[in-house]
Amino acid sequence: MACSAFVKGLCVPSIPGLPRIVKFIGKEVTVTWTEPDSDGGAEITGYLIAYTATDGSLAQHVSVGVTTTAKLNENLSGGTSYVFAVAAMNTTGCGDFSLYSEPFKIPKYAGNKIYVLYYCNMIILSFGNILYQYRLSLLQ
Repeated sequence: MACSAFVKGLCVPSIPGLPRIVKFIGKEVTVTWTEPDSDGGAEITGYLIAYTATDGSLAQHVSVGVTTTAKLNENLSGGTSYVFAVAAMNTTGCGDFSLYSEPFKIPKYAGNKIYVLYYCNMIILSFGNILYQYRLSLLQ
């Protein structure tokens, strides 16, 4: 195994598996990945997730614990696509990042409150600056 950082016979962990989005609610995404093949001889102490908007408007890193699943919701904007990469850490340091995930687009109006109003045989749905009206026909 090639070792990019070497301390007292230990290496940084190898590259974790490709991250993927397994769930999203509003503007919160759940990212998961597989553990690296090698912990570098020292226990994994956490992971570092990098995510960036595909239009270049945001690049951010978030540290998470030893779990291989993370919920992210900071600075994610509706209507924007993001890619995610992950690196494993141990007491020696941080290993290399994985390749970026496939782009994931947060729906444009994700996270906005939805209002439903029933009035005069009409259902009105409102979220963000979008308004939908549906007229109901009465069954006899």
